[in-house]
Formats: sequence, structure tokens, C-alpha cells
Amino acid sequence: MLSRTLLSSNRITRWHIFASIHFALDVMALLLAWYGAIAIRVYINPWMPIHISSAEARTLVPHPLVILSLWTAAAWWTGLYRKKKTWSAAHAIRRALEADIIACGLAIVVTFFTRGVATDISRSLLFLFGPVSLILLALAFYLAMFISCGVQRRWLEPKRVAVLGSGEDVTEFAKNIEHAATGTLKVAGVIVPSTGAALKSAVSGAMLPVLGSVHHLAEVINRERLDQLICMSTVSSHDFELCGAISNRMGVTFSRSISPPRWNNVRFEFSNEYGFDLLDAEPVHFTHRQEVMKRCVDVMASAFLLLALSPLLIALAVLIRCTSPGPVLYLSPRVGKGGRHFMFWKFRSMYVNGPCREELVKSNERGGHIFKMRNDPRVTPLGRFMRRYSLDELPQLMNVLLGEMSLVGPRPLPAEDLDPDGLSREHSAWAEQRVQVRPGITGMWQIRGRSDLSFEQMVEFDLDYIRNWSLGLDIRILLETPLAVFSGRGAY
Repeated sequence: MLSRTLLSSNRITRWHIFASIHFALDVMALLLAWYGAIAIRVYINPWMPIHISSAEARTLVPHPLVILSLWTAAAWWTGLYRKKKTWSAAHAIRRALEADIIACGLAIVVTFFTRGVATDISRSLLFLFGPVSLILLALAFYLAMFISCGVQRRWLEPKRVAVLGSGEDVTEFAKNIEHAATGTLKVAGVIVPSTGAALKSAVSGAMLPVLGSVHHLAEVINRERLDQLICMSTVSSHDFELCGAISNRMGVTFSRSISPPRWNNVRFEFSNEYGFDLLDAEPVHFTHRQEVMKRCVDVMASAFLLLALSPLLIALAVLIRCTSPGPVLYLSPRVGKGGRHFMFWKFRSMYVNGPCREELVKSNERGGHIFKMRNDPRVTPLGRFMRRYSLDELPQLMNVLLGEMSLVGPRPLPAEDLDPDGLSREHSAWAEQRVQVRPGITGMWQIRGRSDLSFEQMVEFDLDYIRNWSLGLDIRILLETPLAVFSGRGAY
């Protein structure tokens, strides 16, 4: 069995593991797509002018080894398996789409010159192969993520990171990055500036060790086997330059955090103008065109998902009815766009005659306007399963279709937790910002930790989404949501 030490000493990175698994699953997906396209073409014979058998179809399309060769070339050209600083499901699936289009185009060209009179049939087979392979490649990406995460947690030593800075900012920063890394990163400790400010810092109630000062950075890197050093924005330019030079010499990634002002109704973007790198603060405006475009996507996607998921919805409704007395759906007033109340739909996950919320208020594990309990006695066994995989949220597709919600946006909060006007006197800036958009089924909360997040972190994610909204951001959140849902992290 491979040990953590062996993997670490051989410098096998998480990217190597993921890329290897991803490529192997993509090959399997392409082979399944090849056979699947042939099966579909034979199945639709009654609606086609020319009927062909499975054996005939196999002679009309390029051999699967040719398809795999063309795919490998296209994937290399588009950089599908190339290591990148930032990675997301949206980015991977976009690259897979590009490679798929290139590979299918090349296959059609090859077929044209090698199949003669049968080109019309063979091209129709390849046109079927395109969408089938794209669906299977997307599934292969998600499966590769799940498998590689399991391998990394079991056998690969977490990436060791140190934070350069002092004070409470270091505490909060270290806590956030370790939480976001979900077990793939370990904050080894703090490196204090040359001024020797604070020598102790705490994270989650435990003392975060001080590894040394900037003057002993090279020694600390070797002793602690550091992979990355993150410098806080408050560190002096002298310490920043010194740490950058030492990290570069020793082959350690050196990063610097950026803390822009927390202004409302402003989005920050990087630009390069006049020969300088600039951080631009641009006012946030939601145009009518953007709202119409988002609404069109919501209507089409929610209608399709309701039809596609109807067997699952019916099965869950039957199970809820059979496992505990009470209605199938739970309806509650929530705060929507503009602060207006609407009736929120979800599958019932609690006992009808369970303890009331007032009796459990002391057990609340979240602050602000959020009520969450890890072991809520009101939740049924089936409800725990549905909550773990967010199946109880599926009826909200009807809220989306009715225009009360969107697929992506800040989560709608219970009307009883906010003021009667749908706002919050205690958190006025946050409340006024979030009612500018429709609440969503999924959002930044769901892909960044779900219920494990503090109320303050949820506030920041809400504001970040509103400031940086784009259709591309919505697509990225939708594609990353399955990873967050099936991991089960933060679901209760």
C-alpha cells in the first residue's frame, strides 16, 4: 500500500492524481459514447430514411482507437489536462466541449475521405456521438473529482502552508483557507514579521504555532517542509521582498493576499493599463437585458429539470408519505426580491409534532439570521438523507418557474427571521443588497461550505455574488453544485 511519506517524497501532486484519473475516465466515457451513439442510431431506425444494423453502423464510423487518438490530440491542443492555477467544473467542461467539437470535426473529415458513399450515414452517427460523449465526459469529470479527493484524503499528505503576518487578521485568514481546502491543506503555523509583533495566534480555539520570523524563513521552510507561503497585505514591503526572494530560491510558492475595501454596490476587477496592474472599483448595475437573460435561462432549465426529475420527485413524495405522518410538502413564507414575501416549497424533512423552534433556540449553532443544528431532533431519518444531498430542495424548481426564485442566488431566509419589511436593521447593508436579486436554489454558500459557514461568511458570499454577477458565474455555480452536494460537506 502506498504511504503518505512515499507520495510526498516522490512529489506526486494532487494534480497528477486528478489528471491521471480524469484521463482514464475520459477514455472510458468516449468508448461508451461510441457504442452508445451506435445503439441510439439503431434504435431510431423507424424514424430514419435508411435502416442500418449495429454491425453495419460499426463499419461506417471510425474505429474507436481513431476516435481516442483524435480526442487525445484535441485535448492536448486545448490544454484539457494541463495544470492550471485555478480550476473549476465550468472550466473543465468548457475545455471538454472544445476538445469534443475538434475531435468530432476531425472524425468527420477522416470519415469523408475513407467511407465514400456512406458519408451521410456515418456523419449522422458522429453527430450523435458528439452530445452523447459530452454528457459522459461531464459525468467522468465529476467522478474523477470524487475518486481523486478520496485518494488524496487517504494517501496524500496535505499541502503545508504558512501564513506571514500577525494579529487577528492572520487568525481569521488561516481559519478560512483551511476550511475552504477541505482537508487538502494544512496551515502549519505563522511566520512573524521582522518587527516581531504578535507571537501567538489562535484558530478555532487552538493555538496556531509560531514557526519563526522572517529572518529565519529558509530554516523554517526546510524544517516544516512548507509547500506555500501566504503573505498578508499588512506586511511591510521589506519583509515582502525578502520572503519573495527566499521562496523563489527554494522553489516554494509565494502568494500575497489582497484585501480591497468593503464597499457596497461596487465590484472589483483587475486590469493592466498605462503599464501598471490596477484594481478597478466599478459600480454594480443590473441591466434589463441581464435580468431578461437570467430569467429565460431559469424558465427553460427549471421546466426541463421538472420533467427530467419527475420520477424522482414522485418517488420521494411516496417515501415521505409512507415513513412519517403529515403532508408531503413544507410551505413557509420567505423573503424574495424587493423584500416581498412568497410561499417557499420544499419536501417535508421534519416531524409534524416535533419540538418547536423556540424550545431549541439555545442549541442554535449559527448566529445572525440563521438557525442550524447539526443533530436537530425534529428531522426524520428520511429527512436527514434528503438534506444531506439537498433532495428536499427540488420542489423549489416550481418557485423558479413561477418567477419567485432563480436557479442561482442568495438563499431565501424565513420571513420570521427578518423584519416585517423583509430587511434587517441589524445587518441593513447586507439585507438591502440581497433583495436586489431573486433568491436562488443554489449559490455561493452551497459551493463554499453550506451550513459549515458562519453567518458573517454567508453575508460576504451573498455580497460577492451580487457584486460580481454574470451568466458565466451562474453557470460555474450550477456546475460546481453537484460536487458540493454529493460530498455531503456542511449538509444538516
